[in-house]
Amino acid sequence: MFRFLLDATANGADGSSMLIMVAVFAVFFILWYVIALRPQRKKEKELQEKISKMRVGDQVVTIGGLVGKVANIRDDEVTIMTSAANTLVTFKKSAVSTIISRDAKPEDTASKEEKKDKLVLKKKEKASSEEIETEEKTEKEATDLGNIKE
Repeated sequence: MFRFLLDATANGADGSSMLIMVAVFAVFFILWYVIALRPQRKKEKELQEKISKMRVGDQVVTIGGLVGKVANIRDDEVTIMTSAANTLVTFKKSAVSTIISRDAKPEDTASKEEKKDKLVLKKKEKASSEEIETEEKTEKEATDLGNIKE
């Protein structure tokens, strides 16, 4: 496409083709902004808000995968306690990737998955109980037929 645009401008293209070329670039830029940049900026803004509201006792995950509870917060540094030995680790606030507030309720997704699993189990139990009932009925009918013949 880039070669096509260079050829069009080199061959003395008229103003309308130049306008089309600019319009195509504008459409691509707008799509790129809407699809890539805007959601990324929104996530970064939300993370910055969470970091500014971070308190002692919140659980954090760093960009390196380190998990722990916040023990101390200074200007641009956070100290967390990790593992059972309460090892203290200090790092920059910009290294935080996820914050789980101590006041936060467990995610609804887990409860939804549990409800879905329970529903599936109930359906399986119901189906198996229906199968057992039908087997009992067929066995009873077979024994009844056997008793009649005798």
